[in-house]
Amino acid sequence: MGTVNLGQLATQASSAAGADNAAVRARIDRGRSISSATVPVPNPALTAIASTHGGAHGFVGITDATQSQAKGNVSVEPPDQGLCSHAGVVLETVNLGLQVYTEAGQTLTRVVSLNAFFHLPLLLNGANPTTFGPFLSDPRCYFDAQTSRWFVSVLEIDINPYTGAFGYRSATLLAVSQTADPTGSYGLFSIDSTNDGTDGTPAEANCPCFGDQPRLGADANGIYLTTDSYPIHGLFNSNGGELYALSKSGLAAAATGGAAPTLVDIHSGAVVVDGFPSNALQPAATPEGAGYAPNTEYFLNTPDFNGFATSGGVGAQAVVLWALHGTSSLAAATPSLTLSHAILPSEPYAPPVAAVQKKGPIPYGTSIGATAVPPLSVNDDRMQQVEYVNGNVYSSLNTGVGAKQTANRSAIAWFVVTPTTTGGSLTSQGYVAIGSGASLLYPAIGLDAAGNGVMAFSLSGPGFFPSAAFMRFAGTSPAGPIYITGRGTAPEDGFTCYTQIGFGPACRWGDYSAASSDGAGHIVMADEMIPNAARATDGNWGTFVSVLSAH
Repeated sequence: MGTVNLGQLATQASSAAGADNAAVRARIDRGRSISSATVPVPNPALTAIASTHGGAHGFVGITDATQSQAKGNVSVEPPDQGLCSHAGVVLETVNLGLQVYTEAGQTLTRVVSLNAFFHLPLLLNGANPTTFGPFLSDPRCYFDAQTSRWFVSVLEIDINPYTGAFGYRSATLLAVSQTADPTGSYGLFSIDSTNDGTDGTPAEANCPCFGDQPRLGADANGIYLTTDSYPIHGLFNSNGGELYALSKSGLAAAATGGAAPTLVDIHSGAVVVDGFPSNALQPAATPEGAGYAPNTEYFLNTPDFNGFATSGGVGAQAVVLWALHGTSSLAAATPSLTLSHAILPSEPYAPPVAAVQKKGPIPYGTSIGATAVPPLSVNDDRMQQVEYVNGNVYSSLNTGVGAKQTANRSAIAWFVVTPTTTGGSLTSQGYVAIGSGASLLYPAIGLDAAGNGVMAFSLSGPGFFPSAAFMRFAGTSPAGPIYITGRGTAPEDGFTCYTQIGFGPACRWGDYSAASSDGAGHIVMADEMIPNAARATDGNWGTFVSVLSAH
């Protein structure tokens, strides 16, 4: 796609958001209420909530107001969290903005729109006539210590520039920094994800499609992007997962003008697990300073690929470990890779339920006729961020919990998997839950090279406005209590909360959180919360970035 310089973009004047447009601000709706009857609903012991910050310090990151003020942006929900860090510097990206800070909260750039960062037409050009640019969503980022490069990924769907309606092509975009400076120049790459048999893409059912929720991971040899292939138009039925593998050193060289590395595209959805095309493979990332898995990249997912009621999700009692062997061959002109999987029996987990919020003012909801504080969507039981450290693979997901086989709130199920030559085994597993009707949302485990770190998440309940929180993670398990670092100050009150304007009945909440080792003894994490800060007209979400010593 060419190159872009973040520092130059960030010095350009931002502008107030232009006229709103539902076609470009509405995220794809994955939030659904569910009921689980055939898998045991966990009813775990409760974890205490501490009255301190647990040694963490933090600051409010990107908010709906600041991202929507970036040139060409509009108010958008949810703010899916991409965050990575290195040596005291933090790169945060959400829908639809990107910003760089120091770990003390000093801003090194303004918030830049993702469309501008990827050198695309603005999402909303308020000139006469108004035109619309491509739809971007689901950003992730990763700092790679071997190449000293920052990697940023996002999905893209073409938009009719005159109507704002979805077009007929899509791509998975990847930006690779040209140096170790995240505020400098990036090489830009595009992988066609339309999957309709044109432009060299595979021909899949009901396409043209887009690659939903691109997930980003790496081992010693490659960068890995996994997506789920869904039709752009028509029914929201998945063709299963797609796995893209590229040489890491090849990408770093290509970012500064070298030849692009060979792209390996594996349709992981061709593997049927538990009666469904496999979906939502989450690739592992290895923290700075830790050893990589030999010649192998690992992934985790769940067999409950349709973890919400409208698609028949019922929870599961297993996790699936995937291994991509032969990754050292990615540097060759013709890579030779094999993908295997093993289904590992685990503790049960049930589809999550919407999270209650503490009652408070909802000025936007009141203005459109709402009278009650809405709940927060906790989506489904897909696997969240995966870490590979010291021969183990770590991850977590949301589960419904409650007594008498009835899920009445959402909590976390976590897993530590040890791969073997014949598959793998669960070394450790467990739950984290709180009481009084409160929920934990969208966990992310972030570890250092020694396996110490955090499990970060959002927290909400009858006694809590949506807040950013974490637990310490050491060895093979989290250790309580729960610490609230970014305490919420009001209910979520955004446009996706309300049936009066065609959304709801639960507010969209960030589909994932993020946590990252900075390689210098700190873990940096970010979660959605509701800050005491200026809001956009139809949204008040914010993010909270926390920094903690890993030991």
